[in-house]
Amino acid sequence: MTAPPGLQAEDRPDFERALHQALRTAEIRAALRRNGATGDADIQRLRSQALVASKLIATAAAPEYAAYLRQRAAAAATTASTASTAPAASVRSGSPTPAAGVRGLLPVLAVLTPALAGASTAAFLLLGGLLGLLDSQRELADALLTAGLTSATIAAFTLVVGAACLLVTAVRHRTPAPDPRPRPRPRSRPRPRPHGRLRLHRHPPTRPPHLGHRVDAAVATARDAWLRALLHRGILPFLRDRLERSHSPSRTSRVQSEESSQKSERGTT
Repeated sequence: MTAPPGLQAEDRPDFERALHQALRTAEIRAALRRNGATGDADIQRLRSQALVASKLIATAAAPEYAAYLRQRAAAAATTASTASTAPAASVRSGSPTPAAGVRGLLPVLAVLTPALAGASTAAFLLLGGLLGLLDSQRELADALLTAGLTSATIAAFTLVVGAACLLVTAVRHRTPAPDPRPRPRPRSRPRPRPHGRLRLHRHPPTRPPHLGHRVDAAVATARDAWLRALLHRGILPFLRDRLERSHSPSRTSRVQSEESSQKSERGTT
């Protein structure tokens, strides 16, 4: 796998910092002084030339840059997978269990069952009494009266069971009455001051600490290797080449001719 041409947008600041570091080295400063370019304008011109040729300079450290991109992509994938599984785990931990749902349904049934049984008892007895007045519907009236008595029995039984369940629930969840007598306050002992800085409680990390440190260390190592290769194999050779080209023979001969003319003028005087 080879690195893509040029640099990604988020890596441009690293390139500019490496270029700034190269321009401040003693070797480049001495070469600028030999060429007579000691002003800020000459340094900025050399910096602009390096920025224009950043794609060519970056190819000198292409293997290290490709390894850095692989490590960064793997770290991003690990972070995304951990972040996607964390909400699911929190939802699973906060979801109610079936046993809790059954326990919450029992009080409702204890209240509704006697009410429904009582309503059906009243309906059966009323219809049975009305139909009992008619001789032709005597059998149906007897069946309705029997059903009403059965519903009355069920209502009474469920009422007793529901009252017992509600009583047990109330006893289980009641809070003890406060003690009116004042309690003596215990003497507080002075806490020893911890040595060094205080430790603050931080939120739990979204990924395991050992995994996060290992991934971050791999990315940082790959980035340092790429920056070293970019500086020593890309930026510094480019700056040396530009400085050698600027120090052309025509300029050297012009300087020598000026020096010889100054010496001749001194000799005549």
